[in-house]
Amino acid sequence: MSVKELNELSRALAVLVAEEENYAYIDKLSYAPSRDLAIFYLREALRDLHSLSRKTDLSENVKSELDRLKSEDVEKAIERAIDRFLQVGGRGELRELTSFVAAKALIFSARLKLSKAERGG
Repeated sequence: MSVKELNELSRALAVLVAEEENYAYIDKLSYAPSRDLAIFYLREALRDLHSLSRKTDLSENVKSELDRLKSEDVEKAIERAIDRFLQVGGRGELRELTSFVAAKALIFSARLKLSKAERGG
């Protein structure tokens, strides 16, 4: 499992934060006490991401990021990142993984928001 795969998952979460100003996706994942809940929260976020991709009034930077996320390579990377959650051995490892994904999502969302603000969005 590479950091790149986890980064792609983080970028998907970042789009939701940047466009909807909703940190619930990241917060839930960060505090997930078990693998099954972490995966459930990821499913919930990805479902909402698919709904978001059907909107027509998105900022250009979010549209661009959504298009990038739809590429086959990125989709496979996200799938492998989610598979990684099935391999988590204990709570410490789960916390490390969820914290990493959440922290990276915050970084990526800040960049998307900054781009949005710079463009007047």
